[in-house]
Amino acid sequence: MPEIVEYDAQAKLIRVRAWGTDTIGDWLSSKDQVVQHFHEHGAAQLLVDVRDQERAPDGLDIFDFGKNWPAEIRTAILVGEETREEQQFLETVATNRGKRMRAFDNEVDALEWLRQ
Repeated sequence: MPEIVEYDAQAKLIRVRAWGTDTIGDWLSSKDQVVQHFHEHGAAQLLVDVRDQERAPDGLDIFDFGKNWPAEIRTAILVGEETREEQQFLETVATNRGKRMRAFDNEVDALEWLRQ
């Protein structure tokens, strides 16, 4: 699986790093791990780094994923050029359903938004 999910105790947030080709199965597995960290650590902030992702799941899978994302978890996504359109679609789907999710080009802005 081309994803790593971990809890950053110093920053008190969950981090996901993805690269290569991601399937919806990868995304769902990572979501399960994120939810587990949320319950174990009370971390409601998530920083997802997909700058090295080469391919994302298809639009329908992204739609369902965004629609079903946990509303309690504030999510900042660091996007790269290869999957920018897909990540922005995910942001739109999630935001339209009251989820706090936003795409960013740099980590400083993403972390600032997460801390608001």
